[in-house]
Amino acid sequence: MVDYLLVVGPGRSGSDFLYRILRAHPDYAFPEIKEGAYYRSVRAYERARAKVRPAGKLLCDIANDAYHDPKLTSGVRALQNQGISILMVVLLRNHHDRALSAMRFRKSRGRPSALLGARHLEESVVRDRLTPRMLEDIFSLDADVLTVDFAALVENTERFLARLASLCHTAPFDDVPAESVNVSTQARCVWLSTFGWLGAVALRRLGLTRLLQRIKDSRRVARLFFKAPASGREEIRLTDSSVRILDDAHRECWSLVTELSSKEQEGLFVRRSSAGGP
Repeated sequence: MVDYLLVVGPGRSGSDFLYRILRAHPDYAFPEIKEGAYYRSVRAYERARAKVRPAGKLLCDIANDAYHDPKLTSGVRALQNQGISILMVVLLRNHHDRALSAMRFRKSRGRPSALLGARHLEESVVRDRLTPRMLEDIFSLDADVLTVDFAALVENTERFLARLASLCHTAPFDDVPAESVNVSTQARCVWLSTFGWLGAVALRRLGLTRLLQRIKDSRRVARLFFKAPASGREEIRLTDSSVRILDDAHRECWSLVTELSSKEQEGLFVRRSSAGGP
């Protein structure tokens, strides 16, 4: 039986889509916020676990930045030493596509990397890529690892969810959302979005995570800050050097996944721990 479902991102790879699905299932629980990072210490995990009601629910944690968090491997090992069973999910999107999506996202949110100019924005998303070394650290953990490609997640959702439920030993997923994921938006006012982002940072620092998640989930707030992209808007592009870096990293990441995992269907791979069952 799995005690802790940890999705290690990275963002713009279907994490919000998966979050909406898991939150709607009665056997999965997010006690406070999507990016809880409960793996960072045994105490953080226990606090989150205590807030899950009823106790039979599976604690979920979609931590977008966990893949480059230096505390990931040590935190997971500390939890395992306490006898906590962990299933890790790696969302793996084409690095090139994810970078373009991340650039649009950061620009619409008025993030500092976007406000400092196009070159700085491009450098920030390229630097934030998932690398083979990061994947090696994840696979060095003696835990079950389910790797899913973005296309398989959103196009073959039912098959992915069936395998997830099987690994987690939960009831099957009855409803699969058909709404679009990772949809690009345009800020109504960039500086308003920047202040909104700074407000979100402040709420997290103050520990008001439940309020922060409620605001992030509000469609009314989303309509206040963002709108659909205007037709004919300037298309975001990557330089040839960035494309080469991202394409090489993506190819090497998938080479590592296929080497260490068993393919179960197109875009879906499972690596079982040494103590894992069939």
